[in-house]
Amino acid sequence: MSDHDRICAKLEKLQTYYTELKSLSSISLDEYISNSIYRRAVERTMQLIVECATDINNMLLKMQSGKGATDYFNSFIDIAEQDIIPIEFALKIAPSTGLRNILVHEYEKINDEVVYSSINTCLQYYLEYMDLINQYLKCTK
Repeated sequence: MSDHDRICAKLEKLQTYYTELKSLSSISLDEYISNSIYRRAVERTMQLIVECATDINNMLLKMQSGKGATDYFNSFIDIAEQDIIPIEFALKIAPSTGLRNILVHEYEKINDEVVYSSINTCLQYYLEYMDLINQYLKCTK
């Protein structure tokens, strides 16, 4: 399998996670807070979305320059510097890696309202991200 095909396959996986998160976006804040299954599903799916995107970023960087990014945040900046995505967009989406770190490492107590309020932003940014990567790679058959 070529690097291009591996990245396109990863992009398909990202689309699956995106669809899963979108299906959870219709729950109310009260439902979210009172239902630990919803909370864990949203948290884990958001984590997977960010990790999948940063995997794609690193695969693109290695394909372009032979080396990956130093961290999740900079993977978005680095692909912008390679003219894969606009820098303005990279600066908007890169901070989503901070929420991923909180969810994974619980650096601080997870604030359910903050996570819940991040769902639509996550959906908006990662839909645009998938479109930009697809435009760059032309994965759609």
